[in-house]
Amino acid sequence: MSSRKRKCRDDVKVGKSLPNSSDVIVNTVKSKYFKTDNASSSGDAKTVKTSEKLGLSFYDKQCDVLAKHLLGKTLVRTLDSGERLSGVIVETEAYLGRVDKAAHSYKGKTEKNEAMFMDPGTAYVYNIYGMYCCMNISSKGEGCAVLIRSLEPKEGIDIMEKERSKGKKDQTKKLKHKDFCNGPSKLCQSLHITKNAINKLDMTSSDKIWLEDNKTINDDMIVVSKRININYAEDWVDKPLRFYVLGNQCVSVKDKEAEKAFE
Repeated sequence: MSSRKRKCRDDVKVGKSLPNSSDVIVNTVKSKYFKTDNASSSGDAKTVKTSEKLGLSFYDKQCDVLAKHLLGKTLVRTLDSGERLSGVIVETEAYLGRVDKAAHSYKGKTEKNEAMFMDPGTAYVYNIYGMYCCMNISSKGEGCAVLIRSLEPKEGIDIMEKERSKGKKDQTKKLKHKDFCNGPSKLCQSLHITKNAINKLDMTSSDKIWLEDNKTINDDMIVVSKRININYAEDWVDKPLRFYVLGNQCVSVKDKEAEKAFE
């Protein structure tokens, strides 16, 4: 990679906290992949600033635009116990509603996909394989939503590790930090995101799940490629509607061909 691109990787901008932010005690880890972070490198509890929830104006964008703007924002989940879990969004996919053959909403509104037709900023959570979940956020446009594919874990690391380790045969082998949320179902497992608890919640006002401003990712740091596991989508299979942060190790699947554009 050229020296110019290496420099760009260090130039990720830090978004300003919104007014009336509050201090909370959380278990955080310092980002290995973003230059600036409020957290402790040791993972010890520290006091960090938490921003207000992002409002409707943030979500009220065309789906592919929102998918890019979500990169670098912090997804926050609070448990009934009051514990706060969060991660920085590093990978997304856009699903463009009634025109997109890969979208759940392609054939119209159903009871299952109703959240995709609700106001921008509505959480759409669905079950897959009878035991896992995936989370999307509705955008502007009929039946449009963005799939959250990967997070870089930030707060509640101990809880994430415990949740992701459930059911594993070899409990002596610890998961790597980057593997806690590097996939749509993995992040839902780590953050206790389920259909029953989160589906159809308004993320602009919910006290269970929301987004906070964190970092602005410039276009020259965003890899654009085709979406994952949509072989059924015919002529929409290769549409460039997946977006991820260049160089971030928490991305689920890297597109080496697309990354050549950054060399």
